[in-house]
Formats: sequence, C-alpha cells, structure tokens
Amino acid sequence: MPRKFKGIHILSTTIILLLGGCGVPSTPKDLIEPPVPETSLQTGNISQDLIKLLPQKAQILSPVQEKAGNDISFGDMDGDGVDEAVIVYKEKNKTGKMLKAALFTLHQEQWHKISEVEGYGYGLDYVRMTDIDHDGRSELALGWSLGEAGNGLNIYSWRNDTLKLLSKKVYQEKPDLNLK
Repeated sequence: MPRKFKGIHILSTTIILLLGGCGVPSTPKDLIEPPVPETSLQTGNISQDLIKLLPQKAQILSPVQEKAGNDISFGDMDGDGVDEAVIVYKEKNKTGKMLKAALFTLHQEQWHKISEVEGYGYGLDYVRMTDIDHDGRSELALGWSLGEAGNGLNIYSWRNDTLKLLSKKVYQEKPDLNLK
C-alpha cells in the first residue's frame, strides 16, 4: 500500500506543477539589466522641450529606414563640440500639407530653433546627421519619399548661420551620401 500512495503522490505533484504554471525561477543574472545611460534618461526631456518649439499642429515624421523612436537626430553642425538636433515634421496649412525639417541648438540650457528647410514628396525616408565631407562638422542628409519615382536626397551644411543645400539627387533603396 505505501508504494501505491507514493505513486499517487508523485503523480499529483507532477500534475499540480504542470497545471499550476510553476516554472523554473529566473536566476539573478537573468533579472539584472545594465544601467540606462544618462543621455537616454535625458532624451525624454529633450524631446518634450523640442516638441514645444514646433508649430501647434505639427506631426513628427519618423524615417522609414530607421528604428522606431528615432524621431530626433543629433550632430554637431557648427563645429562647436555641442550637438544640434533636427526634427522632421508635417504641417497642415491652407494649401495642404507641408514637410519641414527644423534645426535646433542648445544655448544656455535652452533649445532654440535656428533654421528650417522645406521638404518635398510624401514623407520621410531617411535622416542622418554625420560628417560627410570630413571637415569636423556634421552635414544633414534628408531622404524624401517620392512614391513610384523613388526617393530624393538633400544634403545640407551649416554655413553663414543657415542650412545651405550642398547636394540634391534621386535614389532608389539606400541613399548615397557622397557629395558628388
């Protein structure tokens, strides 16, 4: 008889474990996550500060070729060692929808819009702030979705306190950031 009770006990324990959802507990190693960089914590505040500077009904555009959540691009366009920020957005006006890219700089811990360019096409395919011409300053590359025609790439530099168009070309899949 004791053998019979032992078998029933093992069977009932197994059923309880399977039905109860009891699994192997996580190890401390699985529960520990790396610390979040301070810049990531500040990005939320930066986003809100910059969004407040956009027109009231502006709709921020995310580039198709980037990860979700990369709505703001950063790079040092004026060579002062401090990154500027760019946000691309869609704004409704009396004539329809207008695509724009706004450039912001941080001055005395406050963001200020310092320049703006108009986009074209249906949306934003690509945005990157990187030093294309290797002069120590970032250039702004904006890829606009043109529908069946492909995409249009505009490359801007910061010269004489404004964004200056350096290059304009068409691309199909991936933009070519060469200035030629």
